[in-house]
Amino acid sequence: MIRFVIFETAAGPCGIVAREDRLVASYLPGLGRRLPKRLRTDWPDAAEAPGLLAKLQAAIRAYFAGRRVSFNVKLDLSDYTPFQEAVLRACHRIPYGKTASYVDLARAAGRVNAARGAGSTMARNPMPLIIPCHRVIRADGSIGGFSSPEGVKEKLRMLALEGVTLDETGRFSLGAHVQRQRRATVAV
Repeated sequence: MIRFVIFETAAGPCGIVAREDRLVASYLPGLGRRLPKRLRTDWPDAAEAPGLLAKLQAAIRAYFAGRRVSFNVKLDLSDYTPFQEAVLRACHRIPYGKTASYVDLARAAGRVNAARGAGSTMARNPMPLIIPCHRVIRADGSIGGFSSPEGVKEKLRMLALEGVTLDETGRFSLGAHVQRQRRATVAV
């Protein structure tokens, strides 16, 4: 059964969707009042469940209140190809306050020359913030894109919240080393 909840944070309303106890989607605050309609459009058969993944709701609230958190939740990535799943899991391992490039994600997924594929996967990230695609930048340190309602503006705001800032050249430093891990050993 698919369930969802919309809840308030310091940045605005967020939403999460789960299948059993596994997260399948999350929604950032940029949708504002449009969030309920978007959620119902994306998940027409989902039932509302206010207490859904209560610890995750608390962690998301803490994040947008400016506290350092890690998101320990089971992810349901069953709808993705093995490469996409590997990219999403690699992104999930980028630490708070660090950045990695699309090349880093492709390498961690076992396909060194697939940076564009990694970028395409990030553009369709089903769980922004939980799978922190805002921490993924271009290999040259430039911001790259962000497929959220507020776009790059929201990405910059989230990075700033984590203490990630531009250097004197207007670029970000690549600070995370995303290691390749075998799928069977990745615990999320």
